[in-house]
Amino acid sequence: MRFNIIFFIAGVILLLTSASFDVNFFNYKRPIPFEKWKTISFYDFTGLKKPGLTLEDVSRFAYIRTSREIVYQSNGEIRVTAYFHPARSYVFNEQIRNPDLLRHELYHFHITEYWTRLLRKDILSYKGKSLRSYITKQDDIYYQLEKEMQQRYDEETNHSYVMQQQTKWQTLIDEELLSLADFSSSLLIVK
Repeated sequence: MRFNIIFFIAGVILLLTSASFDVNFFNYKRPIPFEKWKTISFYDFTGLKKPGLTLEDVSRFAYIRTSREIVYQSNGEIRVTAYFHPARSYVFNEQIRNPDLLRHELYHFHITEYWTRLLRKDILSYKGKSLRSYITKQDDIYYQLEKEMQQRYDEETNHSYVMQQQTKWQTLIDEELLSLADFSSSLLIVK
């Protein structure tokens, strides 16, 4: 009996914690690096959506959470990786899982990768001292620029519903990623 009460209390605390941080600990999936973006489907969007939450008063969209992680390794190498967070991403309405909306959400991930590649390029070309502080400063700058680009992308495509703009953005992002193909590896060997 006592075990059941403890288990119940722990479950309630975990549920409340999950809801407050938008992380689904009950169906947690590890973050997925950009190099595996083609494997992502809407079934990977396992995040918890707060009840009644809508995007701009509409519940026909999805939400993707991405991030960039910088890891300094003991051998002097640096790993800079763009990630998709399944347990923090969700679909507002389960009935709208369609390829166009998924493509739109994945291009948010592509935008994160674009700014990550620019950061990698900057790191590899930096010749000054205090590399870590330089990386932190550049990452902060790129985070703000990425955030602005993500917002513009959603506004101009109306979250994927303006197909002409969606196609235009996809072409632009693909071209930018291609132009930075030399910086697609997460692992940086800084000399």
